[in-house]
Amino acid sequence: MIRYIISRLLVAALLLCGLITLSFGLVSLLPGDPAVALLGEYATPADVARIHAELGLDLPFWERYLGYMSRTLSGDLGHSLFTGSSVSSEILTRLPNTLIYMVPGLALALIIGMASGTFAAYRYRRFADKAFTFWISILMAMPEFVLALVLLFVFYQQLRIAPAPIGMLSSAQITPPRVTGSIPLDAIVAGQWGTFSSILGRAVLPIVTMGLFFAAPFGKTVRSGLLQVLQSPQIEFARACGLRPTQVFRYALSDIRGSLMTYLVLLFAASLSGAAIVESVFSWPGVGGWSLDGVLKGDVPVIQGFVLIMGTTSLLGYVVLDALITLLDPRTRSKAVAGRRQKRLRANPATIS
Repeated sequence: MIRYIISRLLVAALLLCGLITLSFGLVSLLPGDPAVALLGEYATPADVARIHAELGLDLPFWERYLGYMSRTLSGDLGHSLFTGSSVSSEILTRLPNTLIYMVPGLALALIIGMASGTFAAYRYRRFADKAFTFWISILMAMPEFVLALVLLFVFYQQLRIAPAPIGMLSSAQITPPRVTGSIPLDAIVAGQWGTFSSILGRAVLPIVTMGLFFAAPFGKTVRSGLLQVLQSPQIEFARACGLRPTQVFRYALSDIRGSLMTYLVLLFAASLSGAAIVESVFSWPGVGGWSLDGVLKGDVPVIQGFVLIMGTTSLLGYVVLDALITLLDPRTRSKAVAGRRQKRLRANPATIS
């Protein structure tokens, strides 16, 4: 098991180097000049040449690539072309603001999707299954920003029970003293629990938006996986033996837990990219809205930093997923052991005897 995890970490390290190369290459090949985007279209050639020298754009391609690789591996993601702030510090500051609604949103999607998908699978071709299919069709056809606007219209405009979409704090609230840069963490450090509870209240609609949006595909995955398992011979045999429905459900869930865990990692990666839409609608100061603003401005270090953070998070998620599936599924361990045994036999056929 340790050897398997080490091999996966080595593969992830190679993929990370490839991701850094891809980030540098894609942004370097984009049309436009960062110096012109920074200075404006009426910039003089002398000013453009000065910015090129400051950013290192006048260096050869391979020299710029090696410098970017070494800086990135050391944790330096550069500075924003427009604000001059460190990209690494901006990500570390804004990432907790995104996680404070993204993680509960994914947990809500897990609960809703698991419950509705399981109920629909057990009520196959009945009214509950048809209602589930109708609900899934509506949510999967609705873009994320439309769902957010519908929730705002209902709960803020009509019912008046949700706060205004103006960010984490209202104009009447005092920003906590800056310690980490993240408003929720600074509120906790300062002991301003009223401010922290207000932030949680304003995060309800973003949480519900992400929960409903990602509950639809996850519920569909649960339903299709359980339908296939519940109609299998082993489940029919378990029912014939007189096992309780809860035991049958546990056996069926153990057969699809690998695919469900894989899909959860995919949803987590998708939620990072979808955070930009949610934060734009609710004026939330997270990493998604910050990266979207950098893309619209053509801020190259911000774009590269966001791509690297997303890719690194996805890679770490897949490494953890592989380790969990190997621990939970004995068939995966058996295949790994059998594969190593076949390699040894091919290398030394005399060991067959």
